[in-house]
Amino acid sequence: MLTLLDLELGIWVTLKNNERVLIRRFRRTDGDALYDFFINGLSEQSKRLYSLQPLDWSLVQVVVSEADAPQVLRLIALRGEQIIGYAYWRQQLFNPKIPIVSIAVADSHQGLGLGRALMELLIEGAQLKGMEGLELHVFKHNHRAVTLYRKLGFKIVGDTDNGRQWIMMLWFDPYER
Repeated sequence: MLTLLDLELGIWVTLKNNERVLIRRFRRTDGDALYDFFINGLSEQSKRLYSLQPLDWSLVQVVVSEADAPQVLRLIALRGEQIIGYAYWRQQLFNPKIPIVSIAVADSHQGLGLGRALMELLIEGAQLKGMEGLELHVFKHNHRAVTLYRKLGFKIVGDTDNGRQWIMMLWFDPYER
């Protein structure tokens, strides 16, 4: 069974191409590597699918400042010292027991199971922290991501962003919704 300490130390995952990567909690010292991931690891299309806000140094500074915040779980996937995946959940003010999820995988590692591994660890981390479920927003045309989220148990519950994105929810207690 996963523990929060496991997430601190890191968990080795084997991808579909047999590459082993380390997934661990984001640390304050990971800021430069995260910036490099945003700038060089993601294509312009991947950047647009991941975030509506600019992926720049000011965003990295916010992430670094929240590295130890208890209301956020941030994970990175590493190939050596290079970040190839970044995922997090953050508690919402209006519904703190249902954090909102965000995930990005480097273009070079998409389709290899890294997104699934990151999502499964976010789900387990949320369960360990006593959350009731997770919420995410995904562009409707991002079929690969929508398919993954459905396989993990997320359900479409509405849309947002002028109808461009689905709102998807995963409840940990299936009888709750």
